[in-house]
Amino acid sequence: MKFGCPVELTIERISGKWKSVILWWLRQHRKSFGELKHLIPGISAKILTQQLRELEKDGLIDREAYREMPRRVEYSITPLGETLSPIIELMCEWGKNQLPEFKFGLRDLTGLRVLIVSPEMGGFLRSELESHGVQVAIATSTIEALQTFDLTQPQALVIDTDMPDDQVYTLVHQIKELESAQGKQIATIALIAVASSGDRRQALRSGFQICLTQPVDIAELVCSLASLTGSLVDN
Repeated sequence: MKFGCPVELTIERISGKWKSVILWWLRQHRKSFGELKHLIPGISAKILTQQLRELEKDGLIDREAYREMPRRVEYSITPLGETLSPIIELMCEWGKNQLPEFKFGLRDLTGLRVLIVSPEMGGFLRSELESHGVQVAIATSTIEALQTFDLTQPQALVIDTDMPDDQVYTLVHQIKELESAQGKQIATIALIAVASSGDRRQALRSGFQICLTQPVDIAELVCSLASLTGSLVDN
């Protein structure tokens, strides 16, 4: 294909409704196919697969398939893809400036109930999330988390997987049982200390929908909560 202007090449590489969104989600850390599907609710599995293949073909993302069952595939941004990050961020800022009611591309999350389970990060995350209208409860242990869960009935959980009592995955299992009994879905986000394949695999297989690596990017956390709880802005 011949291009009369360099802008044409840039647009051709990131054209399509979702490519820029995919690159934004991959700008910090790798994501599995399932995570991307959760984070971009409006995209079908077929279109997501197609867009990922095109981004990989253009050298903007890498794909890694793991020899395990169930099958797991993860995607990460390449050095070439990272060169587009300033453009993606400017696109995000431009959109927010045109829609002042947006916060990180999402509406104010006023009233969303979130339980944070962490011995150390609860205070910091509470301050950040409350600025977006989130009602935040904090538990510093898994035992306290179950008690607080019953009292607050959160719509989402943000859990530090590096808890000293090593009962995080038991907690998630118990929450999933409550979720099934109550007939409702509760968003679950894992905060992992290291972006290792093993930690991510264990968290995702245990029932977490999304893994975020510490230190937490607040914009990514806010966007993740909005995507998982259906708090996206209607346009």
